[in-house]
Amino acid sequence: MRMLWKSALSLLICTASGACGSPSGADLLEPSDVQAEEQEVSYDEVEEATSSLSGITDRRRLVIEDSETWSQFWAELQSMVVPKPDPPTVDFSTHVVVAATMGQRLTGGYSIRIDDISRAEERTRVVVVETAPGPTCLTTQAFTAPATAVTVSRPTGTIEFVERTETDSC
Repeated sequence: MRMLWKSALSLLICTASGACGSPSGADLLEPSDVQAEEQEVSYDEVEEATSSLSGITDRRRLVIEDSETWSQFWAELQSMVVPKPDPPTVDFSTHVVVAATMGQRLTGGYSIRIDDISRAEERTRVVVVETAPGPTCLTTQAFTAPATAVTVSRPTGTIEFVERTETDSC
């Protein structure tokens, strides 16, 4: 939350002074992104769903709202695992699963995580961070397909995915 206010303040100062530049390490927000009522939302990682060896080879951002869709996603996610574990139980009357996949990569060293979930009025914002290995990192020379999923209380309104990328300096 502190970063949100620093970015919003930087944007306001930048806009008022006309001396806009991208501050180191911070992404400036659009004026419509500044929400006084934005609150962090707690969520739980689905441990079995966070893996660099998922069976999902394309990039996805999903909100799963029912057990049938969850079972289908789980089967695809776990298609590389033998024996396949059963999907964790989710109470879809009160929760949803938010999932993010990175797609297939040629080497190891890649990861994906859901870094933050916040709500303001009728909007839920999910921050997804994709991490790539830096040029000096030693990586496995095998295909990987990073994926992650969390459960969160059922939102009202729209869900936005905010994308961030990082490079691991190893």
